[in-house]
Amino acid sequence: MTKLDIKLIEEKTGKRIRYDTISIGFDTAPAFTGICILKSDKKTISIEHLEVLSTSKKDDHFHRADHYTDSLEKFKQKLEQYKGHKILVIERCYYGMNPEVLIKLAHFGILTYHVLKKCFNAYFYYGATTARSIIGFNQKRQETEGTLKAKLYTRDTKDKKGKIKHKKGEKKKIKCKALVHNYLETDFGLKFDTEDEADAFVLSLAGLLS
Repeated sequence: MTKLDIKLIEEKTGKRIRYDTISIGFDTAPAFTGICILKSDKKTISIEHLEVLSTSKKDDHFHRADHYTDSLEKFKQKLEQYKGHKILVIERCYYGMNPEVLIKLAHFGILTYHVLKKCFNAYFYYGATTARSIIGFNQKRQETEGTLKAKLYTRDTKDKKGKIKHKKGEKKKIKCKALVHNYLETDFGLKFDTEDEADAFVLSLAGLLS
């Protein structure tokens, strides 16, 4: 079981941790939902559990939703072992380019709340940017101080109109999510098997810092 020093986290984030609290983050999505359970006492935060719930792409949306809620019902049994104040943190979906994706993300988010709401004392609904900010992540700082190095374009690239978009030798932009995961490694010494678990950890830690 991995444990984190509360004083270290409070120094890095400039925020106070909620003592003697269980915070559970859900990075919800129809395909893969990351779950992280964190438990704090007065000195440390322990990563109690990491899990990814998955559904089959072969099923239609409602059958996937049924399988997801079945998994949540089983997850409730695990929650029974945790006594005391519990916080549920669900990732708030955002509109990128595909409205259909937005609808499905919102559906799975509200299913999570509906099935589990009676198991918790407090609830938060955080967007990814908000949760990352709460735990002290700064994109520009991580770009300069982190260990990820930007790759270079090996040739000029052009847009649809034929104009130069990127010149050879120009640095490629590092994706924000990759920088967040690098932040967890450089500042907290944490590596996760999947992106879903890492994202769920961010939400869970944000809950303890709220």
